[in-house]
Amino acid sequence: MKRLLLPLLAALALPTAVSANIDPEVYKLCIPATDFQGCVKAMTTKSTDIPSMRMIDGGVELSGNSCPIDFVYVGSGRCRNFVVNMKTNITVDAIALWTAGHVDRPIWNYYYKLDQGTKAIFDKNCPKREPFLYTQNSCDEKPSPPPLVEIKRILKIARAKKESTLKVWDKKLEKIYGVKNLATDAIRH
Repeated sequence: MKRLLLPLLAALALPTAVSANIDPEVYKLCIPATDFQGCVKAMTTKSTDIPSMRMIDGGVELSGNSCPIDFVYVGSGRCRNFVVNMKTNITVDAIALWTAGHVDRPIWNYYYKLDQGTKAIFDKNCPKREPFLYTQNSCDEKPSPPPLVEIKRILKIARAKKESTLKVWDKKLEKIYGVKNLATDAIRH
């Protein structure tokens, strides 16, 4: 009987004990709520205290704001490392890694590509928001697009001349830099 009575008394006394430390207005709004503590927490939590979240199959997943060393953020709470690539054609990754300051300027036989992936982690020293693509964490600035002459040079290395290929590069570059038609404008330049 004592085992049942003690938790019951604690549960009844909790809203009064907690109310001593909260704003009277919040107390008045939350007292009728079924979950008093949850209501108080919801009413007193600032939006900046909440890490960024994303929806996955109807559920919510917290997304980190930082990647491990030698990894870059690629979106959706994921990071990927980068390696030298000399076997396949140059991709947008080489440009983005370069403009974000991770690697040297891509040349025809030496550039980088994305490789293995991992989940982003949380770094309390950086803002609680999603990092920009190809940066290491949310403390980093958004990379600036390279000059059109550089994009044109890289498109020549990639042998990207067809309109359909340029459209693909345009979409990928826009996703990274937020600027429309970079590849198409570079070819016309």
